[in-house]
Amino acid sequence: MSHIKNCHLKFFSLSALLTAAIAAQAADSFDPFKEFKSQITSVDFLKPFAKDIGAIIGGGSFHTGRSLGFPGVDVGGHLAIQKKPSSDNVILNGANVDAFGLPMVQGEVGLPFNIDVILRGFTYKDYALVGGGIRYGLFKMRMLPLSPGIAVSGFVHTFAHNFFSLSHQAANLTVDLSVPLVSPYIGFGIDRTSVKVNSADVAALVGQTATATGNRIALGVNLKLIPLTYLHAAATRYNGNVGYEGGLGVKF
Repeated sequence: MSHIKNCHLKFFSLSALLTAAIAAQAADSFDPFKEFKSQITSVDFLKPFAKDIGAIIGGGSFHTGRSLGFPGVDVGGHLAIQKKPSSDNVILNGANVDAFGLPMVQGEVGLPFNIDVILRGFTYKDYALVGGGIRYGLFKMRMLPLSPGIAVSGFVHTFAHNFFSLSHQAANLTVDLSVPLVSPYIGFGIDRTSVKVNSADVAALVGQTATATGNRIALGVNLKLIPLTYLHAAATRYNGNVGYEGGLGVKF
């Protein structure tokens, strides 16, 4: 049995890296942040920008309302996408950015007392994203069909780019239902994001900072068609903007 688990873990670790590689390849031809330096011409532009980016960093940080249980493991790749920038995000709108998102490679380990430790991140060329958090399972039942699970989680992230840097904190509440093969979930999140300008065509803006708060809601499903594996997809609202989340991984 341990051999099977190890095989699944290796397979989906590679799948997570492949997912990130595909996203990175797409970013190579379409980088939503590449014109930040020229588009940041006022400090007032920072707050809407931070709000949008904070939402997709927090996106994909949950897909279940249950703790893993000791000594559970979950390894996967996740992607959060916002369909278009907020109307007041002058930086991304000025760069003619449409859909934008960030991939994550995420690893989770279950500890005693319904606590999970989570590490997540991704790095590619001009930027690096690193973060982690803790999830606590408030309630779960597995014996009855449609039995609910409820969990809360908190995360911190840092995002470093050649032109700007971000710090991000998030709090989530997630509820799911135990259904064979398909487990629906709904989650709510709050984000606090601070941005600092590292490089700008307007020299006076270098070093300027701003902080924004926002919210997320995701309605999705986990598909469990192969033992020990899952595929999840969700429709989201990031600060009122349409978005999507998805991912795949192995959990046992």
